[in-house]
Amino acid sequence: MEQIVNKKQFKFTLDWTVLISAVVLPIIGYTLIYLSKTLYFKDGAIACWPTGGVYLAAMLRLGYRIWPAALLSEFTINQLLFSDGKLSTFIVNTLISPVTVIDVLVTTFLIHRIIKRRNPLERSEDIFKFVLLLIPSPLVTNTYGVTVQALAGITPWASFGDVLRNWLIQGFTSYLVIIPMLLTWSQRYVDKQKSLKKFAELGCLLLLVIIISWTTFSSGYPLEYMLIPPLIWAVFRFGQRESTTLVFIISVIAIYGTGHGFGSFAKHSVVLSLFLLQSFICVVALTTLILSGVINENKKAAAKLKRANDELEQRVEERTLELQQAKIIADTANQAKSEFLASMSHELRTPLNGILGYAQILQRSKVIPEKEHKGINIIHQCGEHLLTLINDVLDLSKIEAKKMELHPKDFHFPSFLQSVVEICSIRAEQKGISFDYRLNNQLPIAICADDKRLRQVLINLLGNAIKFTDTGGVTFKVEVLENGMIRFLIEDTGVGMAPDVMEKIFLPFEQVGSSEKQIEGTGLGLAISHKVVSLMGATINVESQLGVGSTFWFDIEFMEAKEWTNTHNTQKGTVIGFESEKRKILIVDDRWENRSVLVNLLQPIGFEVLEATNGEEGLEKAIQEKPDLIITDLAMPVMDGFTMTKHLRELEEFENSLIIASSASVFDFHRHEAVLSGCNDFLPKPVQVEELFSQLQNHLQLQWIYEQSQKLATNSLYLAETSVMDIPPASALTTLYEAAQRCDVADIQAAVLEIERLDKKYKAFTEKVLFLADEFEMEAIVSLINIYIIDCN
Repeated sequence: MEQIVNKKQFKFTLDWTVLISAVVLPIIGYTLIYLSKTLYFKDGAIACWPTGGVYLAAMLRLGYRIWPAALLSEFTINQLLFSDGKLSTFIVNTLISPVTVIDVLVTTFLIHRIIKRRNPLERSEDIFKFVLLLIPSPLVTNTYGVTVQALAGITPWASFGDVLRNWLIQGFTSYLVIIPMLLTWSQRYVDKQKSLKKFAELGCLLLLVIIISWTTFSSGYPLEYMLIPPLIWAVFRFGQRESTTLVFIISVIAIYGTGHGFGSFAKHSVVLSLFLLQSFICVVALTTLILSGVINENKKAAAKLKRANDELEQRVEERTLELQQAKIIADTANQAKSEFLASMSHELRTPLNGILGYAQILQRSKVIPEKEHKGINIIHQCGEHLLTLINDVLDLSKIEAKKMELHPKDFHFPSFLQSVVEICSIRAEQKGISFDYRLNNQLPIAICADDKRLRQVLINLLGNAIKFTDTGGVTFKVEVLENGMIRFLIEDTGVGMAPDVMEKIFLPFEQVGSSEKQIEGTGLGLAISHKVVSLMGATINVESQLGVGSTFWFDIEFMEAKEWTNTHNTQKGTVIGFESEKRKILIVDDRWENRSVLVNLLQPIGFEVLEATNGEEGLEKAIQEKPDLIITDLAMPVMDGFTMTKHLRELEEFENSLIIASSASVFDFHRHEAVLSGCNDFLPKPVQVEELFSQLQNHLQLQWIYEQSQKLATNSLYLAETSVMDIPPASALTTLYEAAQRCDVADIQAAVLEIERLDKKYKAFTEKVLFLADEFEMEAIVSLINIYIIDCN
């Protein structure tokens, strides 16, 4: 039923199309012919006959079904325009009308058959075919029409050639001018760039064409080909609709001017004038059509290329999304672990801030007995060890997140190397292989570097060498090269590697050697070491021979810390105040224990301390009290530290205020975010007294007042006596060194007794070690033994 209704509707639409065409086509045709008659030359000649172009454009757009309307239109126009009351004239007009319509039908069929496009003017190739297919149509129709008129006596046989030539050119001219304009105006047209500026440009272009045309064809100035640049402009800037309309306007003005004897085409011979005029119109129309076709092709090619690029980008995005999803799925477990470790380390650092903070506060107390001071020192030492473990967890999380950065500092280089050697030599001894440590005497005493990362690299390389060496031994060399760089070289007599394996050893999770050896590690050590050394500006080099052994080395230039000795050997004592007027510090933190630590550290040395529990309260107190410096936590309820800092920086009076961010999160992006929000510095939790006082001294330009203690004086005395002490051999110092590293006071005392049994001349040395152990100065014992072990070697 639905199909029947659709067919009826289609038939109804078809009938109305034919009916409307039967009314509209005669009106359009008659109007154009009447306009052409007004442009007649003096002897009645005409430059353009538009009816054929109108019928052909209508059939190309509406189809063959309008042929009755075209026939009716042609018959009506011929009878109205050329009827003189004679029967012969009526018969001639009647005979010419069907031939004209048949010729248009044939031409329409050929265009559809050969070009096969709804719009035959889209491509330059189609335009050439279209122009060639238009030539036969006026040739057949006009030859037939002139012959009929000659037979009827209307046209003399002597003028047959001139009349036929005129009819052919005027028919072809009308096709080139009328058809493109009607086709383009009948198409659906959407201008995506409508604007007042573009309409103004089109108006200026139209005015320019009219001025040039009128000047050319109303005077004797030969400026007719100056019209081509504006037409090219119209094609490029607007399109076929506007450019074909301009061609029509130019043609009308040219025909009018030439017909009235104006312009360079107006000659004494009407035939010559028509030939020049029609040639000009054809050249202008063809140039415009071909150029518009080329531009349309370029635009479509560009659009096609853009679509291809968009599709390619879409496919790339889809593929990238697939890979990202696959990577997310693969990394889910690791990411969850990293987030857990980061969260837990943050939660552990927060209470540890109170433990270490109050341990440091109690260490500065004058009312606590000496015996209790030792317990507090033990608490502090244990807290420091726990903090080191937590930092190691954070480092693991950073490595997995690929956000590892270097944090260089000054440190004693020989002691650092000796600590690495002690760790690795124990492993070598347990495995039953030799470990040879060769040190260059020209090494600097102190350097500036990231000691933790450098230790990580050396232990990884030395650990691999020991792991893959079953016979022979491992040699560790550190020397200064001629160019001032320091070379670290690890050589072993292990299993070695084949060339194809050496290319993959620095990739993550790549392991070499037997399966038993691979089980011992994760395959990340060399990859991490390679990354760290790259961050230091160097490259790990490797040479290996299968079954013989391997050699790893890298060269790095370190800055020598020349001031390290003075800085670390000058013991100034406890800070008890500062030399300036009283300073006001605002502490903003939602946890009372964190505020309490800072308050108890700062108030005793002369600072006026204010407290706030969140960013909003901190903002209000800062505006009211105008503190000299603000220390703020980052994560707080109501308003966090980032927001509070940004609000303060927006106020003119706080543009240059000193703000220090303090947080238990020590990830680098939190530090960067704090700086971007306007903070001057970052103080990690747990708060270390030395770092806190260092930042206060730097930002507030303070001069500290120190208290020299009796213990420091006694330590200085013992250090002064170092040069006259007899030192035990390295074999005896090893046990003492290991006990000091473990912070085991009982084992230290046992090791001292063993040394005293060796010889009484070591009594000064053992008393010094016992004194330091009694004060729980484990780092001092380790540093002291490091120096003596190096000297003994």
